[in-house]
Amino acid sequence: MNTYKKTILAALAVLVVGIGVPLAAAQGNSIEYQYSAGIVTLTTDDISIKVTGNNQAPHFHWWDPNNPTVDYHVMFVKMFEANDTNADGVYTNGTDTMIGAPLALPTIGWEFSGFVVEEEAGNATAVHFNFTTATEFDPRPEGVGMDYGSLPSLASFNVTIEVRVHLYLSTPGEMKFDLIVGGWDWTYEDSILVLQFNVTQSNHGEVQGDQDPAGFHKTGTKFQFENGYFEYNETALAANNSLQVMASYGGGTGLEAGEAIYLAFENFGNGTLEYDPILGVESSTSTGIVLDPMTLAIIGGAIVVLLLVAVIVKRR
Repeated sequence: MNTYKKTILAALAVLVVGIGVPLAAAQGNSIEYQYSAGIVTLTTDDISIKVTGNNQAPHFHWWDPNNPTVDYHVMFVKMFEANDTNADGVYTNGTDTMIGAPLALPTIGWEFSGFVVEEEAGNATAVHFNFTTATEFDPRPEGVGMDYGSLPSLASFNVTIEVRVHLYLSTPGEMKFDLIVGGWDWTYEDSILVLQFNVTQSNHGEVQGDQDPAGFHKTGTKFQFENGYFEYNETALAANNSLQVMASYGGGTGLEAGEAIYLAFENFGNGTLEYDPILGVESSTSTGIVLDPMTLAIIGGAIVVLLLVAVIVKRR
């Protein structure tokens, strides 16, 4: 092949590579993040998230930015000790009973940690932060309608709760969060600790969920609703020991709207509980690349040039 032919083919190669670069860049390679007035906002091409840690119980609010018609809401509303009537490790609302009063998650006093950001070439590829609170909990509060029967007395104790959030570009469409609970005191050695989350949905842009999640069901370790999901891990850690985690769902223990998810943990003594569920959306976009008219014109022109060069090379 002579020098002329080599030059033409090299130019074509550069042209094709040049077309590919903006296409790759257009797919998005960074996480946008900000904190304001107790709310963290995170955005990627695949998921948009707001995490509120002030003036309400921890509230996870997320949606699919490629199909922004419905928003999903999960609130960590309470935790409580319960008996396990049939010793199956699962909390069954209406069968298993709450022991004493529940700890309603505090709406104030959540401290924001600031962001820890991982970057590649100046782009945020992972973002981490946490909200932390400490509160005094009285498991036997006095008041109208409070009757604890023959329950043993249990003094007030201090509980610390930390919500650690992690978003990675390498796992598009989902967000992992860790729950760290320390200082829990137990009434009985064979009881379980139950964490209650409430799932609702809303029209896009509404700050609170006011509707039952459509199509709510459980498949394996995923609670699914429309194209959103809450995925739980079947094990947790406490004092470096692995704990069994059992999940159930149904109506709330109070007057909460939506569906309630109950995660039950076997008794872990005076250790600190560490647990990591996942929230996300199933992708509603095509895996193919959508090209704008200008890009199509450039590619079309490149193909024409390539064909012309092929003809010239063949004739020479």
